[in-house]
Amino acid sequence: MPAALALSRVAERTLARALGSADKARRLALSLFFRAALGIERIFHFETLDDPGFAILSGGKKVISRSRLGGLVRAVTTEGVKKLTRATEAWGALRNRRVTLSLDEHVVARFTRKFKIPKGFHTLRNKKMRAEKLFFLHWPQARRFLGLVVTRGNGKLIERTLGFLRAVRRCVRVRQLRLIIDAGASATNEGLRRLDRFGKTVFLIRAPRRPGYVDAWKRLPRTRFTPYEEPGRYKGAKLKRIELAETTTTIRGIARPLRTVVVREHAMKGKDRWHALFILHDTTTPALELLHEYRTRQHHEQGHRIGVHDLWLDTSASGYPKRGRPDRPGFRQGPLALCAWLAALAWDALRALGDALPPRFHFAHPRTLRRWVLMRDADLILTPSHLLVVLAFLPHRAWLRSLVQRFNAAGVGLPWLGGRRVVMGFDARGRTPSDARPVLPNAAEVGSGSAKSCGSVWC
Repeated sequence: MPAALALSRVAERTLARALGSADKARRLALSLFFRAALGIERIFHFETLDDPGFAILSGGKKVISRSRLGGLVRAVTTEGVKKLTRATEAWGALRNRRVTLSLDEHVVARFTRKFKIPKGFHTLRNKKMRAEKLFFLHWPQARRFLGLVVTRGNGKLIERTLGFLRAVRRCVRVRQLRLIIDAGASATNEGLRRLDRFGKTVFLIRAPRRPGYVDAWKRLPRTRFTPYEEPGRYKGAKLKRIELAETTTTIRGIARPLRTVVVREHAMKGKDRWHALFILHDTTTPALELLHEYRTRQHHEQGHRIGVHDLWLDTSASGYPKRGRPDRPGFRQGPLALCAWLAALAWDALRALGDALPPRFHFAHPRTLRRWVLMRDADLILTPSHLLVVLAFLPHRAWLRSLVQRFNAAGVGLPWLGGRRVVMGFDARGRTPSDARPVLPNAAEVGSGSAKSCGSVWC
């Protein structure tokens, strides 16, 4: 809830001008934020939502209608969304640190035959199709998204890489920046030459598996390879055997050959797997450490999968206007960037919630947190000064009490409910713990008529 309140204040400053009022901006931001957090798949599902708890979370007395929410999404401007994004980016956490970031693209397929939008290659479907792209900058160590750029389906990874490098330099001063990039940045020699100009940034780039490259790696002498054993794919599996070798690759237009780390993974059966990394501007880090550093990119890939399957990232609003010309529909970044960025902020908030729970929930997926913590029946009691959320007490989830106590100590108030303070507690009828204490201060008077009696409330 504190993250949602901070987001609502930023939305009122940045989106109110385009939408006509601060109330509309707040409702739009909160509706999309909690849509991702609670797993509402599409905007048209708001047509059947009538839960009063979700209405309060989204900034009103009733759930916003499907048509009104869609109209607000289409009404945002690109400049307003960029201001909201800049105001909610967490660049300060990188200050004066040696940090490794990951940049990758996520292709959102658009199944339209009416509008001739540019095509992009969809890796999961293994074909070119009409699509739009989301380029996320990710911090693998903290497992959070730091930035977003949306483009048409023909957007190039190298162009976005250069833009993010300039943004990082402009926004924060880091001790050393190390960037992990997929093979899209090394597809052409021109792209590698452009990256080589950023001499203070270390790049770990997956080399393309071209036949010429692979044949050269296989011709390396066996004495150049150092064997290692790594844990298997699951607990109790056989150790995985790999071999590392260092060589160089000559790129036309770059004065010095690129340092190349060649990896050979021994297969349990069948052919061995060969792949390599191009390393720019780092000649001292051991090869095995570079390989492990590159593998932290898996947290970025996991974040993409969570965005698709848990936060419904692929159902974000399209960038092409539905009332545009079918042959030249254009591209509006605002609606797509707003939906995708608010989903990323929702994931950051859910990660923080997981860190406040027992250790087994620290890396839990959103659907796990919904099942155990968020999606619970409760009675709502509205008083002149408080909103009481009364949860049914479950003995096997007694560990929620510490989370409820920390929430109550934060003193969260809702501006759209007249500043009422939100207080959570458990229905203690017949189950009052020995160390329980009331959560409703004596100064709060229960309003007659509108308040619903629920027995004693304890935390």
